[in-house]
Formats: sequence, C-alpha cells, structure tokens
Amino acid sequence: MKRILVPTDFSDNAYDALYYATRLFKNESCQFYILNTSHDEEMHVLASMIDTSDADVQIRKEANERLIETLHSIVRDTEDFKHTFETILSSKKLLETIEDTVKEKSIDLIVMGTKGATGAKGFFVGSNTSNIIEKIKCCPVLAVPDEFNFEDTEKATFSDQNLI
Repeated sequence: MKRILVPTDFSDNAYDALYYATRLFKNESCQFYILNTSHDEEMHVLASMIDTSDADVQIRKEANERLIETLHSIVRDTEDFKHTFETILSSKKLLETIEDTVKEKSIDLIVMGTKGATGAKGFFVGSNTSNIIEKIKCCPVLAVPDEFNFEDTEKATFSDQNLI
C-alpha cells in the first residue's frame, strides 16, 4: 500500500493536489495523510493580539474542523477507490512536521499544490512547496500546478528513479 502525504492550507489548490493524487493512484490501494500545520505567521500575529491560550485553542479548533471538511469532501469524491484517509493536525512548522511525518508514517510520496492560499503572482511554485522540494531529500515530492486538471495517462516520466 502506498503512503501519500498531502499538506493542505485549505486553499482550492491544495484540494486540487489531493484530488489529483487520488486520481493518479486510483487503481492502487493507498493511505493518504492530509496534513495541516497551524504554525503560521498570520495565526501567531492574531494570537498575539488576543489571549494566547484562547487563540491557540480557537486556531486548532478551526483547523481541525476544516480538516474534517476536507476529509469528507475527498472521501465523497473517491468513494469507488481503494483509498483510506487520515488527518494530521500539527502546531509545529511545516518543514519540521513533514520531516517527522515522512519518518513516522513511512511516506512514499509527498503531493503539494504549487500555489498557496495567498496566491503570490509571478511564482510558478509557491514558497512552501519550493522549500519542501529543496529540503526534503528522503522522499519524492510531486508538485501539482495551480488549476491543473487530471488526465488519465498510460505513461508517466519521473526524474527520480527511486520514485514509487
């Protein structure tokens, strides 16, 4: 069974990357881990403006609710596939969380969208995705471009020979 990690910031692009990955491996048994890290500069600025303990609890609660919504959506969109899903919510930094999760869950592939919630124009690959591609060496990373539509294919070419 393939183990696939899909980080999400709850943007449409992040969901599209998850959806793409489920289609890419639709004929294989896969365990998908949908990961959200609530360690975000904007969230911590918000937390500093109000009571920190209340803000952290609220941030985690909202992130968990959005993870559950994402889980329900992808389960509904893939009900005929041999996939299982698990959500992971972390308050650590994204890179650190991905490194830990790759080791703990024996991840075979990381799938990420290339444009995050902010959608900075002029960048093909978002800063988080670029950072993960650059820093994660123990696991291949598949970057799915913004608004990229899945098309069934008979062949795929990968630059990393160790890819699953």
